[in-house]
Amino acid sequence: MYLSSSKTDTIQFWVLNVSSFLAQLTIAMVNLALVYHLRRVFALSADRIGLAASISPATYLVFCILLSPYTIHYRPRHLVQLSLLGMAFAVYLFVSTHSLPVAYLALALYGGFMSLLWPQIEGWFSRGKEGASLNRVANAFNFSWSFGVGVSSYIAGLLVEFSTTMPFFVGLAIFGVVYLIISISSALVPGIRAVQSEHTENKTNSKIDQSTPFRFYAWAGIIALYSGMSVILTIFPLYAQDVLGISESQTGLLLLIRGVATCLSFLALGKLEFWHFKKRYIFLVQILFALFCLLATSFTSPIPYAFFFLVFGFLFAFAYDQSMFHGASGSVNRSQRMIIHEVLLTIGTILGAVGGGYVYEHLSFSRLLFVVAICALVLVSVEMAIALFWERRKH
Repeated sequence: MYLSSSKTDTIQFWVLNVSSFLAQLTIAMVNLALVYHLRRVFALSADRIGLAASISPATYLVFCILLSPYTIHYRPRHLVQLSLLGMAFAVYLFVSTHSLPVAYLALALYGGFMSLLWPQIEGWFSRGKEGASLNRVANAFNFSWSFGVGVSSYIAGLLVEFSTTMPFFVGLAIFGVVYLIISISSALVPGIRAVQSEHTENKTNSKIDQSTPFRFYAWAGIIALYSGMSVILTIFPLYAQDVLGISESQTGLLLLIRGVATCLSFLALGKLEFWHFKKRYIFLVQILFALFCLLATSFTSPIPYAFFFLVFGFLFAFAYDQSMFHGASGSVNRSQRMIIHEVLLTIGTILGAVGGGYVYEHLSFSRLLFVVAICALVLVSVEMAIALFWERRKH
């Protein structure tokens, strides 16, 4: 069967975006459910839940780094398929055990196998794309996974009220569906099946690296915003249960507001180019994030938090877009750049989960938001000082 290049690109576009939506829906559902599962089944405190929740991001971080010299030699679809099978096994192991060490091992395996998923998909869809074309495919991908996160929060809240194990078994089924989507599309579409490893692709087409230094500021921003995201997804559900006294489904509804705001922001940013290669917007997003965290320290009821999540959803989308776009733009080794992007957001995730769990357990949620805000302000101040230094050196 012959398909034109444009038709193959269109099919691949939809395959990767549908797969990203379903995979991230499952991952986010598992991540939220494990907070409740660890408390109900293993009776862990908030700081120990934060540590447990950081195991998967930690192994994700380690394996992203360790495997990066080797993954460029394999076709992305093979690595994605292996990732899905491995994560499914890890989720089954986690939900079927009552041994805490085995649960920790399952979480470690889960993160390790996940390291084969996102850098490969991100490098796959961005190949050969620059400027407006790169912005379009990147934001389509960002909308897909963020929509999955947004929807999963509410679904996971409903399923957890029924049983803390239910989200995990639903997740196993969805992982199977994504595996089939990749397998069937690869079998039916020669263009998808023919996608080479990045190493082979770069040997065939000699390219010149034209990366932008603005990526460094955007990468710092993604650490800050992801630490906030980790606090919201890992610590806020405990705070909502302990202090606000709201149900899991109501918490999921609040988190859904953030998810919807992020999705809509990705759609808008995909059509706008004013922020490309402008560091002032990178700094502005980080400053606003810090200021809104400071504002939220005075909140004591769900309604103000709904407003906070709405604003955070927009700022998070902007920071994520800035990191992905400026990291990939002009780069020859896209999957390597996406590994850096993933490593840095994972560092933010771990900082938010571990540090957030400790501060919440020993102080309060408002103090936690205050610490996040101050750290973000210090970080962006350092970035602005470095930017000013380099501007003066140029002149």
